Amino acid sequence: MRKLNKSLVLFLAFAMLVSFAACSNSEGGDQTGGSSDSIYPLTITDDLGNEVVIESEPEKIVSVAPSSTEIIFALGLGEKLVGRSEFCNYPEEAAEVEVVGGFSGPNTELILELEPDVLFAAGSVPEEEKILLEGAGIKVIVYNPEDIDGVLKNIELTGKVLNVSETASDIVESLQAKRQEIVSMVSGEEAKRVFIDLGSFISAGSGSFIDSILSELGAENVAAKGEGQWPTLTLEQVVDADPQVYISLYPTIEELNETPGLSEVSAFQNDQVVVIPWGIEEHDFVQRPGPRVIQGLELYAEIIYPSLFE
Repeated sequence: MRKLNKSLVLFLAFAMLVSFAACSNSEGGDQTGGSSDSIYPLTITDDLGNEVVIESEPEKIVSVAPSSTEIIFALGLGEKLVGRSEFCNYPEEAAEVEVVGGFSGPNTELILELEPDVLFAAGSVPEEEKILLEGAGIKVIVYNPEDIDGVLKNIELTGKVLNVSETASDIVESLQAKRQEIVSMVSGEEAKRVFIDLGSFISAGSGSFIDSILSELGAENVAAKGEGQWPTLTLEQVVDADPQVYISLYPTIEELNETPGLSEVSAFQNDQVVVIPWGIEEHDFVQRPGPRVIQGLELYAEIIYPSLFE
């Protein structure tokens, strides 16, 4: 098994840019010379197609999506965050924010007590909870990006909602530049068959966020032919697909080596198996559609095309 490269460049230049932008906007609002309320009221459309009207600049925010929590901090507005999910673990400052439940089961009563102006969620929000929150005047915005373009759009949309559009644009511009650099680097490389193991042969299928990243790198996602966005493949299907690169986000190398049949797969025969264990930051950013998405893109590129990064 190849070890995860701990010396992966973590975009120091980008981090400095974000830190500078965040500091210059830490008091809220872009430095445009106008009133902070001049863009309001504004109407936005979230990823579920819901139109949301923002009457004034939000002062209190709850995020039950780790990706949105990262976006809010990257925009320099962490001090406005009054509630988060238990899985919002980045940046470190997020730990100081009150927990309002899990990813799919937030504590609605506690959220109402916090009286946020806006709540950011991912995937979906149960209709009953949404009605309750909106009835209390809380604006509910749901993100569900399917690719990197969707992530960048949501960063800009969050910046617009929170009146820091210039900061958001700076972040997106920097991410786009790094993205293009990575894609150009792997362009022309022979496509490799890749399998992402999310545990028990569950993988990221066609239409999933991870599938879009593999496609952007010119790799062939062997789970793309599976059923749905998160198909469960059989051992026989994995062996027959013969992935050249095997990336595991949950099973350990010991568990994989003990699985009959996997030793026949090209990735195992050629030492192209990489385990990204739970608990390290790489485990988050290779699957989290937030501002570290390009770090994930680069790590996937390094794993799939290691010779380009030697």
